[in-house]
Amino acid sequence: MHPVGIAILSLIGVFLIFYLIVMRIIAKLHPTPIHWWFARFLDNPIRRRAQSPSRVVDQMGIHEGMKVLELGPGSGFFTPEASRRAGDWGRLYCLDIQPVLMARLKRKIEREGLGNVALMVGDAATLPFAEDSLDLAFLVTVLGEIPNKDGALAELYRVLRPGGVLSVSELFIDTDYSLRRTIISRAHKAGFEPVKQFGNFFMYLLNFHKR
Repeated sequence: MHPVGIAILSLIGVFLIFYLIVMRIIAKLHPTPIHWWFARFLDNPIRRRAQSPSRVVDQMGIHEGMKVLELGPGSGFFTPEASRRAGDWGRLYCLDIQPVLMARLKRKIEREGLGNVALMVGDAATLPFAEDSLDLAFLVTVLGEIPNKDGALAELYRVLRPGGVLSVSELFIDTDYSLRRTIISRAHKAGFEPVKQFGNFFMYLLNFHKR
């Protein structure tokens, strides 16, 4: 192989090692939300092929009339599809800790004419909802970014109605990726029971019921 090609492959290898190992260690030790500047790149054609919003929302089980919480919507990759599934009789609440992302998402919602979406800036560990008030809550590559994961899951348990659905999705490429068994263990500790699983090691979705 040409020396230039070897050099390029070596650089790619170093980058992958740094990303998959070093960045994951940092993310585990100091979980933080994705930076607002980078979030804009999450809505792209490659991701839409691999993680189709229509298919993912199908797996979550959102349907007409539901009161749904999207925790950590970021750029709103799944927001329009979730809003349409909840319908005119339903309500989609999008809550994120970063105001700048909520401002961006507001513009997207206005462009698409989504009238059943409410935007909120807040912390996952102190949700602004009454007990047993929501039908479904979902987090896509978000749980790993929350410092107080057990506190957030306890809050989600509080605000979901009995039999309500908690849906958690993870992507291996994300530095905050958690193993399936880790998510199941944490959710079970909070009072949730796994009912459906989709995907594989690299990309999966778990649905839980509130016991």
